[in-house]
Order: sequence, then structure tokens, then C-alpha cells
Amino acid sequence: MSATPPSPHSRVAILVVNGFDRRNRWGSYNHTEALEYPWIDLCLQQVERRSRGWDYEVLVYDNSHLEQHLELMRTRPRVRVLPGNWVATLGRIANRAPSWYVGRPLERTHPRALDHLLAQVSADVQYVVTLDSDSFPVRDDWLDVLIGACERGAAVTGVYRDEMAPTIRPFVHVSGLCARLSDLRSLDASFNRHPGQDVGQNITEELRSRGREVAPLHRSNSVSCHFLMGGLYGDVIYHHGAGSRRANFWTSADLEADEQVRMKLRDAAFADLDHLIAVLRGETPDDLDLTAHTSPVAQASAQQGAR
Repeated sequence: MSATPPSPHSRVAILVVNGFDRRNRWGSYNHTEALEYPWIDLCLQQVERRSRGWDYEVLVYDNSHLEQHLELMRTRPRVRVLPGNWVATLGRIANRAPSWYVGRPLERTHPRALDHLLAQVSADVQYVVTLDSDSFPVRDDWLDVLIGACERGAAVTGVYRDEMAPTIRPFVHVSGLCARLSDLRSLDASFNRHPGQDVGQNITEELRSRGREVAPLHRSNSVSCHFLMGGLYGDVIYHHGAGSRRANFWTSADLEADEQVRMKLRDAAFADLDHLIAVLRGETPDDLDLTAHTSPVAQASAQQGAR
């Protein structure tokens, strides 16, 4: 997908949720790991690094209520953290209690948190981009690519999640979704998913039902060690796929093998992100031994993305 120069009149709101499903029934969010591997800081660092020349603001909904994460987020420019201080204080108190005792009164699910962030976006913003805390841009022209597609007529563009088809119908995933603010606010749909859907799937399907164009960023890895994790999309966005939680996907066949891949990719990302991306692109030899984990499903996905 070709890029167009940034429009000096385009204001962009980037929405990120940190630490969702912290106390869900799977117990998926690992506090200890989140402190050692703060994906949110890596995400914000990459946004800052790769978005020069754009008028943007990042809105983060923080479900983690980790003081260390809050301090990291506050060091980043153009970042506004929600919810308010009193909720964050109560959240830190709740962190010290057993999850089975406290429950989730101070948290929003990932889609509801995105809906809340969207409601806070100011009316003078033209474009909204969503990222997961473990997804981020890997090229300086990432916003040129996303917003350029919208300016050429697409209603929504971004990370195209087709790796789990036909179990889940392909759609643009919130780990890298871009649309006009006016389009998102005109929809009957929200980020909140329906049963059997993933986050953002109903937005893609609602726009398609109106005859609007979808511009997918397909998986573009040259080296792919998992059918979903460690994905490059359109060569502009990386999505780890399971930050600070165990690898558990609807179509997984070997959860233990998935967990090994998750940790290998995680360690590589925090050790030297640029080197990991170069390996996944095939720009440098695979000294990370990622291909040892490559499954036939991952190979097929990489070949599809290369077409």
C-alpha cells in the first residue's frame, strides 16, 4: 500500500488500552511480567519515534493501576492517561487484594475502554487510530500509510486479522485500526464485541454493510514463527499478540508451544526491537532461531501476506 504525504491539517487521536482483562476468569494479566516487560512503554516509545511531523495525541485507558506504568506513561509527550486519579488510587488498593475477592469493579473490558476513549476525543480530530499495548509502528511513514488509505476512499484500514478464518471472519483489528472520527461516531456499532466476535470486528462489518471500502494491511512477515503472534502488517505495524498474558487463542492447537514462542518474541523485542523487526522482515539472518518454531500454518500465513 503506497503512502501519501502527511496532511498538515489532519489531527490524529491514538487510542490504547493498557492491562485489560486483568481479573477475568482466566486470570490472564500477569502483574509481575507486566512490570518486567512494560509493553505500554515500548508502544508509546515507538509512537513517539515514528510519528514526527504529525499533530497527534495519545489517549491511554489504564486498567493496570500499576504505579510504575503510570510513571512511565507520564514521561511520554502527548499522552493523556485515563481514568481519573481517584479511580487509579482505588485500583492500586484493589491490586493488593485477591482477584476472587475484589472482582473487576474498577475496570473496563478492552472494547468498553476503547468506547470510553473514543468519547473523549475532541471534535477537531480528523482521524482515530487504535493500537494494542503490544502493537506499535515500525516505520516512520506508518500514519502516512494508514491515513493515506482513508484519504483515498477507505472507511477503515489497518491490521487485517484473517489468520483465524473461518472460525473468525476476517476484519480490521484494533491492534492497528484507522478510521475517520466522523465515520466511527456515525456508526450504530461500537468497539464492544458481540458473542463470537473479536474486538473491532463489528465495526468492519458495519462499514462493509454500508458499502464502504475496507483497506486491509495483510501480514507481511518473511519469517513467521506463529500463525498470529509476532506479526508484521503491511510492513508498518508489529503486533506481538499476547502481551503480559499467556498465549491463548481461539484456534490454537498447542498452548505450550504457543507460550514458548510468546516468550521468545517478547525477550527479543525488549532486548533489541529493531533487530527483531529486521529478522521478521528477512533483512538479516535469523540468529534468534525463530524459524525453528515455524509451523505450516505460520508459513501459509506468511505466504498469503506476501502476495
